[in-house]
Amino acid sequence: MSDLNIEKTKVNYNALWILAKRELLGFWRNKSRVISSFVQGILFLFVFGMGFSQYDIFINGVQIDSRAFTASGISAMVILFTGIFGGMAVFRDKMFGFMKELLVAPVSRRTLMLGRTIGIALQTMLQVLIMIALSVGLGFFGYNLNLIWRVMLIIPVAFLASLGIVGIGLTISTRLNDMQSFGLIQTFIIMPMMWLSGALIAFPSEFQFILMFNPFSYSVDLFRFVLLGVSYFPFWIDLLVTVMFGVILILIGSRSFNKMEISQ
Repeated sequence: MSDLNIEKTKVNYNALWILAKRELLGFWRNKSRVISSFVQGILFLFVFGMGFSQYDIFINGVQIDSRAFTASGISAMVILFTGIFGGMAVFRDKMFGFMKELLVAPVSRRTLMLGRTIGIALQTMLQVLIMIALSVGLGFFGYNLNLIWRVMLIIPVAFLASLGIVGIGLTISTRLNDMQSFGLIQTFIIMPMMWLSGALIAFPSEFQFILMFNPFSYSVDLFRFVLLGVSYFPFWIDLLVTVMFGVILILIGSRSFNKMEISQ
């Protein structure tokens, strides 16, 4: 194999970090997106938090504050929307020609895919921290010193949980050919994953089996275990499914990205 072919197949870590930083800075420098994250977070917290405040919520026999239940679910829900739509930004780059310039650069497609994935995961993690900061500031989790280490622990959990979701977005965007498909994707992928994850709704015990068939449910459950100390499933199952889901979807997204063709 020639030196050029070797260069085109191995991971270039400098380029990987530059691509990841591009995604992160793109979010941070877009002040309208940052402000909308705060406004949307406050809106979700007040609408859902106050709407469900009169209900008693039990997880495995343990009663938890309904506002804490809602805030932890909404924090996890940020991953779903930001991760999928961030991954689908590949379609935007295809439309405006930026992806064509990236593909002729002397770096492998694996580097391009990993750089974008890590960048979107970091961007997602930042938005999760914004949501949790708002929740803590508004008293949805109460005021306890234990929150400090719980919030610190949620950082790697958010990064890990976002990998599989970004993989879904990458897989879809590399196969997408028209803008009209976005509505179908939201209806048939994002909405079922959100509403059937237990992020906003405390399912009665007889219907909790529904959560088992949604891989995103385990990420939501992992969030609640870290932030609230309770979960529907054992911690190790949540972690195992979240890791496996991330690995499988990143591999599928990588394969799809490698086969992606850019029209002239």
